[in-house]
Amino acid sequence: MPSVDLRNFPFSAVLGMDDAKRAMQCILVSPNLKTVLVRGGQGSAKTVLSRSMGSISGKRLINIPVNVSEEQLFGGMDIDATIKNGKAVMQPGLLSRANGNIVYVDDVNLMDQRILMSLLNSVLEGKVVLEREGISAEYETDTILIATMNPSDSDISSHVLDRFDLCAYASFPEEEDSRAEILRRNMEFQKDPERFIAMYKDEEDALKDRIDRACKLLPLVSISDDLIGVSVELAVKVLADGHRGDICMINTAKALAALNGRDEVMKKDVEEAAMLCLAHRRNYVQEQPPQPPQQNEQEQQDEEPPQDNDRSEDQNDRDDRDQDEPENQEQEQQQPPDLDFQKLLDDMVFEIGDQFRVIDYLDDRNRKVSKTSAKKGRRMIVESSDSSGRYARSRIPAEKTYDIAFDATVRAAAPYQKSRSHTDMAINIQKQDVREKVREMRAGCTILFLVDASGSLGVRKRMAAVKGAVLSMLRDSYVKRDRIGMMAFRRDTAELVLPPTRSVEYSYRKLEEMPTGGKTPLGEALVTVNEYMTSYSRSHTGEMCYIVVITDGRANVPLKEGSDANDEVLKIAQNLSIPQVKWIVIDASAGFIRFDNAEKLAMALEGTYFRLEDLNADRLAESVRAAIDR
Repeated sequence: MPSVDLRNFPFSAVLGMDDAKRAMQCILVSPNLKTVLVRGGQGSAKTVLSRSMGSISGKRLINIPVNVSEEQLFGGMDIDATIKNGKAVMQPGLLSRANGNIVYVDDVNLMDQRILMSLLNSVLEGKVVLEREGISAEYETDTILIATMNPSDSDISSHVLDRFDLCAYASFPEEEDSRAEILRRNMEFQKDPERFIAMYKDEEDALKDRIDRACKLLPLVSISDDLIGVSVELAVKVLADGHRGDICMINTAKALAALNGRDEVMKKDVEEAAMLCLAHRRNYVQEQPPQPPQQNEQEQQDEEPPQDNDRSEDQNDRDDRDQDEPENQEQEQQQPPDLDFQKLLDDMVFEIGDQFRVIDYLDDRNRKVSKTSAKKGRRMIVESSDSSGRYARSRIPAEKTYDIAFDATVRAAAPYQKSRSHTDMAINIQKQDVREKVREMRAGCTILFLVDASGSLGVRKRMAAVKGAVLSMLRDSYVKRDRIGMMAFRRDTAELVLPPTRSVEYSYRKLEEMPTGGKTPLGEALVTVNEYMTSYSRSHTGEMCYIVVITDGRANVPLKEGSDANDEVLKIAQNLSIPQVKWIVIDASAGFIRFDNAEKLAMALEGTYFRLEDLNADRLAESVRAAIDR
């Protein structure tokens, strides 16, 4: 067993973080669990707890920096040996030292997603397959991966999250007593690390013994068919894709039972495992909305003033109603007509509703952009068009280059040194050997909010909730350093309220002052935003752009007189094609009766569909916990 590292805080001395501790103990017990992700804000002791894994496992912690290259991590060419032998010779990477130990990555969300995916695959498969620069080799790497991240900085895509067997959320204690105890322990550790570690030696030894006993007991642990059914039911309730969540839940439940000294899984083990295995796999895809009612019911629900020809009825029916209900007729004559009521709704300014923490509604599987002129940001990793950014990899240049990747150039030339004529140079490099650097950086994007400000949202006072959601997304975009713009449509036109900007204060004022009322010219809005964003995307080459349409989808102002406005909108949407622009449709409709207009619009635009309520990340987390509790 390695000597005690006085730099590492004892595992047992970390206060709280019970979920993360259970996840790390489970991964030490079960050989079928390989990867753990700890998510939490800055200063929540994620790194401290992860680094303390060595003290309870007896294994060495292999730290992998976030800016690691493929060659450093997986291996590459041994230049000296290649030059001497005249053929490519492999030099193992960091993962070769991780065999039988623990791999640790801090701020894993800042890591290159392509390298991270390869790392996860290597850890889960237990081997590294190297195919690069004329080298074809593989080696074993029996290891586990502990990773940490701060989701407020940037998130990782859902398909990468799914590769983590367990995910625990590190919450910072709010009680004053707990915070004071953390400070006391920290000061004691800094004052005398050796004495502090000795104070917790008994607890550390007891935990090691518990893990050792659980490892021996695990092969004897069984789980009933009923609890397997419960696991499947929980995964279905949170809409988890695939089977990784179910499999991880069973393995985690067995590990928890073994840690508790039992040879049979109980229901509480499955429920506890679900919190660790399903929370990060929850899916935002919601159930299909109910079928819309008949046409006459839709007309009764419509807020727009009905036309005179729509009011035509059979004369006999009107006479019967007038004779049977004279009192009601007098009351209706005393009330203001519908047209006056609609005028009252025009130019109303609603307050901004409640704000919340939004989900990653722009998740696009981390699609790369070939070149970009976008400013630096935190939203996505893109390829830099100049010499700025991190050196990520190399490639054969298509034209003359000034940013030469010297290491890759030498590796390309090394196997041919024996066959080339020798000169006074240490290595003979020819034109075909030259490689250029490919640099990457985190960049923001442009998001244009296309907001429905018609009277249909004003009647139900839905506009306050819409403004609250928009402001929440604006603030999220500000943190990610995106450009944000806003266009509103009502009455007969669509107006650019705010050109793309990085000023959240200016955006707030424009949103607060935005009036509501009138009809819904959704077709005109799509035509206008198409013209604007087509021009914008051409002048911002390589920058990823999003159009977020917030509407109930019920248009009633056709571009062509006599046409059906909703059919016209779908035809326009199907023909729209703006370079480097993705569409997101947020359904702002409310009430028990929901129409599928917004969902049909999203399908026509080939965009992503959300309901307004689905954007609230905290509400979704509560829904997941409620589903698990049931």
